[in-house]
Amino acid sequence: MTLTCEGSGRYRPGLITFYAKKGKSLDIDKIRESITATRLSGGTNMGVDYFEITAIGEIVRSDKGTLLKVLGGTQQFILGEDPSAGGALQKLREAVERGENVANVTGRLSGWSGTFPKVLRALAATSNEGRSQLLVTGFAVSKK
Repeated sequence: MTLTCEGSGRYRPGLITFYAKKGKSLDIDKIRESITATRLSGGTNMGVDYFEITAIGEIVRSDKGTLLKVLGGTQQFILGEDPSAGGALQKLREAVERGENVANVTGRLSGWSGTFPKVLRALAATSNEGRSQLLVTGFAVSKK
């Protein structure tokens, strides 16, 4: 994990970056549970602008939409369109239809924006069969 803060003073905007150990995956639900267990779930104005991840896995089409099944685990994400990403989800779907091997998908987790108390309450109140929505901002294909 790395923490990068901007500016000076008591309250500074920052960026926290988590890295999975080689061969392991980060569990988004456990990160949410850990934040809920801290004082951030109570009366604080501290918040999150977005929670962006890059995941490696398999893209599958189902009756639920386009899913990303994360490699080496049980996590799945329903892929959605990030309005600021210039059609990244559509481009991803087209790449899959052409038979390209998608190496990873980057996106922002839906619902992770606002002060922590509001975000955590909203996430606890939603259920999507254990799947979070990942708003696609980009992807990479691997060479065969």
